[in-house]
Amino acid sequence: MAPTTRLWMSCWFLVSTLVVFWDAGYCLLRPRSMEGGDLNWIWTPYNLYAKVDYIYGVPAFENNEGFTSAQALLNLVENFINLTYLYSAHIAKSPVAPVIGFTGVVMTFSKTVLYWAQEYYCGYCKIGHNTISDITTLWVIPNGIWLLVPGIIICVLGNDIATSLRTQKTIEDVRKID
Repeated sequence: MAPTTRLWMSCWFLVSTLVVFWDAGYCLLRPRSMEGGDLNWIWTPYNLYAKVDYIYGVPAFENNEGFTSAQALLNLVENFINLTYLYSAHIAKSPVAPVIGFTGVVMTFSKTVLYWAQEYYCGYCKIGHNTISDITTLWVIPNGIWLLVPGIIICVLGNDIATSLRTQKTIEDVRKID
């Protein structure tokens, strides 16, 4: 049976994958991607963001902190899963597509929770230098989207998976009666 696909969800997987590839490129190509680097023209918006969130900025790079590159590596794994979901849902029409999508979006959600938790547990060491207004508009809202949308998709795909399992159980129960 072909999986249920939803346009809004597929758009999220596609657009977020492109954004995450862009983000991973910035992280893995530092310092060339940073302000003053020869590839910075591709990532010009990061010039501001690197000043808001030091995990992307000069302080983390100069201190040889590995978190930024480590999360970028996980971004690539996440993207592979997301693209596999899109292929399995729309081209192969595989019944396992919801499980693949669920896996990818849980990874997105969990990684974002890790960002927030890291800030909390280090005493806002990478963003605490900002004003409340800047933190809200340039960090909380953009990063909050990466919790909100994946959280909704987790619920939707989780429900699809649970419904599929209940349906399969019912079919098996009916077969036992026959």
